[in-house]
Amino acid sequence: MESKGINLTFSKLMKYKWVVVIGTLLSAALSVYVAMQQPNKYTAKVYLVPSNAKEGGGLNKLAGQFGGLASMAGISLGGSEADEVETAIEFMRSRGFIQPFIEKRNLLPELLALKGWDQSTDTYIYNPEVYDAEQKKWVRTPPPGKDVEPSPWDGYIPLLGSFDVLYMKKKGVVQLEVTALSPELSVNITNWLIEDINAFWRDKDRNEAEEAINYLQEKAAETNVAELRSLFYELIADQTRSKLLSTVGDFHLVKPLSPVIYPEEKSGPSRALICLGITFFGGLVSLIVAFILALRKKA
Repeated sequence: MESKGINLTFSKLMKYKWVVVIGTLLSAALSVYVAMQQPNKYTAKVYLVPSNAKEGGGLNKLAGQFGGLASMAGISLGGSEADEVETAIEFMRSRGFIQPFIEKRNLLPELLALKGWDQSTDTYIYNPEVYDAEQKKWVRTPPPGKDVEPSPWDGYIPLLGSFDVLYMKKKGVVQLEVTALSPELSVNITNWLIEDINAFWRDKDRNEAEEAINYLQEKAAETNVAELRSLFYELIADQTRSKLLSTVGDFHLVKPLSPVIYPEEKSGPSRALICLGITFFGGLVSLIVAFILALRKKA
């Protein structure tokens, strides 16, 4: 009896096979349209290593030699400092770095209005309803509470989603990938990220070294203990060395193993997967609709 009911339902379902066929064909046509509307994306990749300017070990040596005295004087020699590369990577993902970066590099039009890249003319294609490229003027309809011209705050999420940083600590290598709608833009952003994080860390180390030197000079003048005075002068020498190194070279924190390669082939989207996914989903929905119609007819 149960087998007879199943056969009856299947036979009624076959009467609605046209729903499945038409639904699948329409989904396939829609998938091709959607896939063709997606702009090509290009990914620039580079590997970075810690710069020699950050290598050394002066403080570590002093920690072994004067660790006890430093603790008595209330001075930390930095023996347990977090890895600066890891700290820099986290900072690169923060608004404190990304928003000034967007403003400095004038990236808002590319982040919020760029639709694609014309390979034949090597020109950017902007959404005319958002940005007038000829007059370099924003014409968008702003969200509630926002101005017509966006701020770096608005560009934070798009830029954060365009790059990925992975620190392979065991190998001592940082992998940086930037994906954009044109090869040139992906390469430029990659180089700018490297340049700006190095510049920020150079200024940071120089300022910290200057503050440390002033503090240590005051401490050296205050103490009458010969061992502590010797420690302070050693620390002053080490901080002076750090300050001098901060002015040497372009790659203060990390440096690329090779120049950033111009991507000649797109990295996405996978139009075949888009077509398969939409077609499969449309066919499945059509099958469910046909099954529901068959059950209603049976009832």
